Amino acid sequence: MPTNSQPPSSEPLRAKLSDADDCIRLNHWMSPQQGIFPRIRIGTHWINTLWALPIGTAALLCMIAVAQSLRELPGVTAFIQNHLGIAQSTPLVDSGFPWWLQVQHFLNMFFMLFIMRSGLQILADHPRLYWGRDCTPGTDWFRFQVPVPKDRVWTAKDDSVTLPTWLGIPGLRYTLGLSRWWHFSVNPLWLINGVAFYILLFSTDQWRRLVPMSWEVFPAALSTAIQYASLNFPVDEGWTRYNGLQQLSYFITVFVAAPVSIFTGLMQSPAISNALGSFGRLSTGRRCARFISSRSAGSSASSWRMARWSSSPASGRIPTICSPASTTLHGRVSPCSSWRWPSSSQHG
Repeated sequence: MPTNSQPPSSEPLRAKLSDADDCIRLNHWMSPQQGIFPRIRIGTHWINTLWALPIGTAALLCMIAVAQSLRELPGVTAFIQNHLGIAQSTPLVDSGFPWWLQVQHFLNMFFMLFIMRSGLQILADHPRLYWGRDCTPGTDWFRFQVPVPKDRVWTAKDDSVTLPTWLGIPGLRYTLGLSRWWHFSVNPLWLINGVAFYILLFSTDQWRRLVPMSWEVFPAALSTAIQYASLNFPVDEGWTRYNGLQQLSYFITVFVAAPVSIFTGLMQSPAISNALGSFGRLSTGRRCARFISSRSAGSSASSWRMARWSSSPASGRIPTICSPASTTLHGRVSPCSSWRWPSSSQHG
């Protein structure tokens, strides 16, 4: 007669474990903590990124005025007439946009929404970015949290901030384990979709739409940029071939930004970066490069790891941020219990 009984486990600890809840109990979670508006450090001064709104608006208006003035010059007018925006050597793609391309564009954006939201949630657990590999207090160049206080111990729990549920996944404060689960679960799906895109792209004539065929694409891109900036748009022939600016933008996004995003994501693994020696230390030290590539390309899925934390909230241990006084072993930072400002002797 069959029974549902299972043999006793050989591990004594396993018998003492119980199943976790399949949902988050908000009353058992950490209370929300709001951050501040993002700030960027230039030299020794921290600048609120809200200044980008008036500065960007003024720069846009000046660019439009300059472009419209340039179009009145005889030389620029002749240049635009000679380079209407589409490189003449660019072949026509009579098949238009096939169904598989439309489906993959949808899947790409669908996966990226989860990757970006969970990536922001990971960043919210330690809302700072650094130039180097360490997280020494005071060396961050970007933050949306108050400065680390010098008169008290500052832990990872103190540093984490709450994101709105519509922005972050899962959207609660100090949910590093859950956000990493979302991030690392969706990343392979995005990668598989990208590999399938490459295969189908070069199995059909669609690659001719993205890959420049001659150096003529550069003057065509410049002509297109002037026309767009002057608000006098060029003729749209995107159904059969892209103009120079579109072709360069898509080529960089598909063949440069996306592979760089994957590479920098892998380099955030301590095992991989340490195995590559000095090259791994150089690639993982440029945290801002990963941040910029994952946002500007529109196709990036970098896995951010802003602090060397030893565990997730689900493990029952408190993730920690190491101080400069922590010892290292084979390139790895040893565990420590809190983040303290280094003493004056450590600065020397």
